[in-house]
Amino acid sequence: MNITDNPLKKKPNKKRRVYRNRTVMILSLVLAIVLSVLFLQEFVLGNLNHNNERVRGFYLEDENSIDVVTIGSSEVYCAFAPGLNYKECGFTSYPFATEGNTVRNFKAMYKEMMRTQDPKLIVIEINGALYSDKNIAREANLRRVSDNIPLNENKVELIDEWVTENKIEYYAPFIKYHGTWDKLPTTIGWTFTLLQERFRGYSLLKGVKNFNEIYVTGSKVYAKESSALKVRKPLFSEADKNLKEFLDFLKEEGVSRDKILFVRFPHVITNANLSRYQRGNTIGDIVRRYGYNFVSFEMDDEDINLDPYKDFYNIEHMNIYGQQKFSKFFAHYLQDNYDITPTSLTAKQKAEWDEAARWYDAYAAYNIDLIEKGAKKREISESYFIMQEIKKYLK
Repeated sequence: MNITDNPLKKKPNKKRRVYRNRTVMILSLVLAIVLSVLFLQEFVLGNLNHNNERVRGFYLEDENSIDVVTIGSSEVYCAFAPGLNYKECGFTSYPFATEGNTVRNFKAMYKEMMRTQDPKLIVIEINGALYSDKNIAREANLRRVSDNIPLNENKVELIDEWVTENKIEYYAPFIKYHGTWDKLPTTIGWTFTLLQERFRGYSLLKGVKNFNEIYVTGSKVYAKESSALKVRKPLFSEADKNLKEFLDFLKEEGVSRDKILFVRFPHVITNANLSRYQRGNTIGDIVRRYGYNFVSFEMDDEDINLDPYKDFYNIEHMNIYGQQKFSKFFAHYLQDNYDITPTSLTAKQKAEWDEAARWYDAYAAYNIDLIEKGAKKREISESYFIMQEIKKYLK
């Protein structure tokens, strides 16, 4: 008998091999499905818009590289231009803000900001505490923040605190947005933007956004001397409660008054939003009672050189003219009053911020050109197709 034909030697178990191969195939299929769902959720089927791009862009910034972070709602990214701030004063900044952002989200956003950055100053624009109870409770206003925060204890705390039903949808937004295929023709630009940003590693416009329009009001615009502007109107109950909870949290965290600044950015004040202005006065009183600084720039039009008949695209938001004026003014205000000295950047970081300044100049030139030509109103932000137009204005 051939010595190699040992009858005692075990032959491979064919069934075991088939079982192993089948297991590998099933696990590979499951992994492929999971990765596909995650990709679709992140880049295709989410509720994609400028909010996703801005918040996710914040997380792409190198750790501890941002000097000033501003938390707030739409007022922030229409008024606060990081590329221009950098070009004007040399410091880095970022608008950590979303549309309709409410004071309920501020604690989680503060924690996320401090988890990834160590800014010299945190600016809180207080519009999120002016909303009605109904607006504060709106699901969309929470989701624009929670959907874009990475899975960690801050996201869990935010969801657990404010969500009572269908919590799983907040951890797996794909469940909520699985039916958004029909939006693909309009959101594909954001898919391209988010993919490019992820591969590039940073945002080009750093979250700025507005519209190419000049607001024309037929209503009376309140002057600085008006007695109506001295009135204090009470906040809505949830806003009052949530604001004080946030201020209590800051005190418990030991956040000093030289580390945080509460502000109200400029608006066109007419009868339509007078009550919001008056609630802003109340917020100022509350913030100061807690020992923090509050500054309203609502009636500083002369100092800023703002024109209520030219520098806004609607009653609440500045257009490109107002954005440029206010952003420069505010950058110098922060330098003069908070000693914001630029962080020492690496060669790579400096190149990225120089590029951001260049793209902001192109963004502004494109925006102004559209206004001067009387072009149809459109959103000017970092959507892929808009960026292709802005690219033509790069110098």
